[in-house]
Amino acid sequence: MSDGRLHEISELKAGQRTRLLIGLFAAFVLVLVVLAPIQRIQVERREAVEAAIRQNENRAIMLEQYLTRTLEAANIATLHLAERFVHGEGGLSHGTLDRPARIGGPIAGNPSFLGVSLVDADGNLVASTLGTRVAGTNVRNHPAFRIHVQQPGDRLFVSVPAFSRRLGREVIWLTRRIEREDGSFAGVAAINIAPEQLIGFHDGVSVRPSDIISVIGLDGITRARITGGQISAGEDLRGTLAMRRQEADPDGTYLGPGALDGKIRFFSHRRLEDYPLFATYGVLRDDVLRPARQRARLIVAVAALVAVITIAFALVLISLLRRRDRWTAETAEANRRLEEAQRIARVGDWDFDLETGRISWSPQLYEMYGRDPASGPPTLAEFEAMLDEDSRLVVAEAITEAIVTGEPQVYELRAKTAGGAESHRLISAIPTRNGEGRVVRMYGTDQDISDRKRMDQLEAELSHLSRVEAMNAMAATLAHELNQPLAAAANFLVGSRKILSSGKGDREDAAEGLRAAQHQVQFAGEIIRRVRAMVSNDPKELRSVPIARIIDDAIALGTMGTKRDGIDIRKRIGANAAFVVADRIQIQQVLLNLIRNAREAVATAEKPAIMIRSSRADANHVTITVEDNGSGFGADSASMFTAFSSGKAQGLGLGLSISRTIIESHGGRIWIENLPTGGARVSFTLPGVEPEAN
Repeated sequence: MSDGRLHEISELKAGQRTRLLIGLFAAFVLVLVVLAPIQRIQVERREAVEAAIRQNENRAIMLEQYLTRTLEAANIATLHLAERFVHGEGGLSHGTLDRPARIGGPIAGNPSFLGVSLVDADGNLVASTLGTRVAGTNVRNHPAFRIHVQQPGDRLFVSVPAFSRRLGREVIWLTRRIEREDGSFAGVAAINIAPEQLIGFHDGVSVRPSDIISVIGLDGITRARITGGQISAGEDLRGTLAMRRQEADPDGTYLGPGALDGKIRFFSHRRLEDYPLFATYGVLRDDVLRPARQRARLIVAVAALVAVITIAFALVLISLLRRRDRWTAETAEANRRLEEAQRIARVGDWDFDLETGRISWSPQLYEMYGRDPASGPPTLAEFEAMLDEDSRLVVAEAITEAIVTGEPQVYELRAKTAGGAESHRLISAIPTRNGEGRVVRMYGTDQDISDRKRMDQLEAELSHLSRVEAMNAMAATLAHELNQPLAAAANFLVGSRKILSSGKGDREDAAEGLRAAQHQVQFAGEIIRRVRAMVSNDPKELRSVPIARIIDDAIALGTMGTKRDGIDIRKRIGANAAFVVADRIQIQQVLLNLIRNAREAVATAEKPAIMIRSSRADANHVTITVEDNGSGFGADSASMFTAFSSGKAQGLGLGLSISRTIIESHGGRIWIENLPTGGARVSFTLPGVEPEAN
């Protein structure tokens, strides 16, 4: 295998490895493109959740602190009222059911309080910031009163929201048990507040419409709740997830559905230390994750774009590499076919650097010259040593001509191979110029034409032998043919001499006899000229010749030594088919072969006839046909043009084979056919010219 072939295979394997590496790199990038965004999205999601939980917890703490301050203010106010009631300060202990005392001072002026009241042990409202408007009011059945009757203690009680007819709205009672100095029940100090007062901490704080702010009692009843700008109170949450989570973790955070709307939220709650309440703040999970999801979509879009670009880039690279590998494979296959074609045709290519003198040979040349490829290509001196003296001169002249003219050169050489065998070479050399226009390199082909040369020589010899064989066939009768004109000439000369010597005859008769003798001598000379032309081996000479003359010579030679009695041989020359471009002697030989074959074919015919025609085949060719009414060709007529294939017992089978070689060398073609009426026709074409050209 040649170095170039090994290099091409190596390039193909390298291309496959490169494509594999590109594919692996692209896969690695795609994995990173997939994993990195996933990890980043998870991190941002976790950070968003952690931030939301921290914010929730902070706001729950703020709500707890606000709620504690609000309740502590109410607790202090009720303590103060209870003290004044017990000691009768400000006349608070002297109010009656019909004429309740009026409560004034800083407590009454607190804008957070809707109303402040004192109730005696029987449930009669005996003092109020509302004055006589509450006269006759007894609240012994109110839960905020009964709780203190049933459960002694000084703890501030926060009632469930209830509708107040006098205030015309939902209110919450903040109540304290009042005891006398001996510990007996003296009544209740009560403060009315609006539910929203418990959750008013959010003023000035950025709160989403979907956030939930709630204050819930441990009894499961909501004291105040706000979401979407809507304030509500009194919702029963007993048995819900919020109460279960509060019981399990009083100050915790969890993710779960809202008790009323079922939407998933992060809830943070804080239980008040001194009151049976807990504050809770909830934010929608979707609100928490929305920024992260938006960034996730952006990250995914960027990752998808990077993935698409990576895939497209990898595909383009792989496509380009595949195309290069395909081109390399095609080039390798073309080189393989070229090497095989060179081996079959015995053609090699070479390269000659005129500046360095370096010669490069293809593998076929090493084989053709019998040179070991390991020794490398020969130098110019080594190559010239393989040539004979004439070939060395041809090489020198070709190189000089190529350098001077820059034109391609074609020439033949005779060289000896390493084994000493002589071979004929056909060299084609193409010069190459550099940027300055100077010829610096030559490359071309070297073809072994030894077989063709031997074939040409063999064909020439066969052609010559065919003509000699034809002459040998006529040699026996040549003397007889010459004897007739020569004997006639001698008789004419003897008669003329007698007329002249006697002095009695007419001198014109003597002159006529001499002219007749001259004609017979010329006829004999023409016979000899035609025979000499037929047996000559002169090189082919193409020129415009009249068809009629070639036919006449062929008829004369073809009928020499035979009796033409009974055989009708005619010719018919077309008006526009009178001249052809051909070698007269070679075409004469073709017609001679065809006429002799035709004469033999019609030998048994009742009225033997041969017709020789010429007609125009096309604008550039003339067709010549030889027809006979003989027996025609046999079934195996397709092999008639094959050398040594003959339909005659004594034939060599060279006539039609040589005829085809001659016609094809003139650029024409020859074919045979049987006629429907009997007989055969042989036709061939030759380059034609118009009569005016001659």
